[in-house]
Amino acid sequence: MKRLLLASHGPLARAMKSTLELFTGPEERVSALCAYVDDDSMDVEALVDRWDSARAEGDEWIVVTDIFGGSINNAFMQRLGDSSIRLIAGMSLPLAIELVAQLDAIDDAGLSRLVARVGAEGTRLCSMPVDCNDDEDF
Repeated sequence: MKRLLLASHGPLARAMKSTLELFTGPEERVSALCAYVDDDSMDVEALVDRWDSARAEGDEWIVVTDIFGGSINNAFMQRLGDSSIRLIAGMSLPLAIELVAQLDAIDDAGLSRLVARVGAEGTRLCSMPVDCNDDEDF
């Protein structure tokens, strides 16, 4: 079974999962892993080791971390030799929604296309153009 793990520094992953469920409904295949939130989560390597040892054999995981190069992302990068794990850095709600919607069918090529599209389209500067005045419609 394909599963999604949201992993972050602090409670972001848990909050992202909660917000995601507003859009998708409860989803048993989505989990959250939050580092640095209590005494049991201060050692990131041990936290990821516990997650790794609790995984069911045969499951495939898409792991989305909050930031590339952070301790959470680095801990998962060390596991990239495991063919059951795909790793994406740069957690966002649009990405999470699309991953859940496509979780059953998405393959490596689809993941690559999704990350490229959400990365290019998901973040925008939304500001008033400098040359607009208050009397103009836009």
